[in-house]
Amino acid sequence: DGGGFKIQESKDGYIYVQYEALKGGYIDDVEFAYIKGTGGENSVQVRSSSRVGYLDFGVNAKRLNYIAKALQAKGWKAEGVDFSTHQDY
Repeated sequence: DGGGFKIQESKDGYIYVQYEALKGGYIDDVEFAYIKGTGGENSVQVRSSSRVGYLDFGVNAKRLNYIAKALQAKGWKAEGVDFSTHQDY
């Protein structure tokens, strides 16, 4: 993420962000979707994906874990990626 990020779209509970790698200029797509639940149980679904190739050296998992940790610090329930159950992530 050393190349920075740019919010491409933000509307009614949805945010689409592009992150750029410091080396090579590779772009990753990250999406956040606010899901309004019943009984006050709301959630945010997150997707982080490399645009090119298969191997990203765990960058997307690290990004999701960084976001989860920041949300946990604010009192959110955010699980992140568990490498013991997602070895190939």
